[in-house]
Amino acid sequence: MRQPTTPKIFVAENTDDSRRLVAAQARMYSDAKAVFFGRISVVSALSLAAMITTASWPASRLVLGGGGGLLLFVGSFLAESIEKRRRLEAAATQELFDTRVFQLEWNSLHASRPSSAAIAQAAKRYEGGRDKDWYDDTEDTHRPFDVLICQATNLGWGATMHRLWVWILVAASILLIGLMGLVWHILQFTFDAALLTLLVPALAPFKEVANLVKLNLENAHTKESTERTVNELWETGMTAGTVPSESQLRSLQDKILVLRQTNSYVPDWLDSVFHRRNEATMRASVADRVAQAKRSEHG
Repeated sequence: MRQPTTPKIFVAENTDDSRRLVAAQARMYSDAKAVFFGRISVVSALSLAAMITTASWPASRLVLGGGGGLLLFVGSFLAESIEKRRRLEAAATQELFDTRVFQLEWNSLHASRPSSAAIAQAAKRYEGGRDKDWYDDTEDTHRPFDVLICQATNLGWGATMHRLWVWILVAASILLIGLMGLVWHILQFTFDAALLTLLVPALAPFKEVANLVKLNLENAHTKESTERTVNELWETGMTAGTVPSESQLRSLQDKILVLRQTNSYVPDWLDSVFHRRNEATMRASVADRVAQAKRSEHG
């Protein structure tokens, strides 16, 4: 006779060790996000400063506009590597939490286990209050369907936000290009002057925007594809009685891990606008699936 995961996910996620992992991964993601948006802000500010300076002092165009713009372009790659390392550490910590509460094996091919010292240090610096009840209660839903419910919550409210952020980025880029063209026209730059004053200094910011657009579209597509897989496994289990295997759960978890490792950030201000609605939708989805599992005698 099938039973829920033992101990139940809702119980396992609220032990002191589990809550410490949640706190640590939240702090690590915050650190990575701070580096990311700090990099974007610095690159944009220095790029704008280079444009203003070279427009005001034409003699400095070659050094500040050309050399400075290229230096910014290279520097943005170096800062990106720092942010990536912190994001990978955060994803590995969240993966450690998931594998423990879901009772899944660790897949060393996709991630290295984070050190205890790094987890303890990050958890100590955590100042939020979201380390409890990370996943909603799946009640008596049988394994593996209780795990599927929780895995699905990692996917359901991301794709729409990624696509919305892409449209905002594209609109902002078009506006900036229009402003640059207007400046070019008003100041009557030659092509060479415009190249060193406007175009080269703008390389780094536009490289960042291009990466953001690419990553957000990829993340949205991958989340939707993975969510379809979860839905297929769920519906097959509910209607035909086919029980997903442990290897299928692990395969889904691998996809979720890779998504976390490559996930592009959506600004907090944009997320806050839709957070309550998205969270309400997620909770309703969990409740619906728990009820469906009961009707199908899987809970």
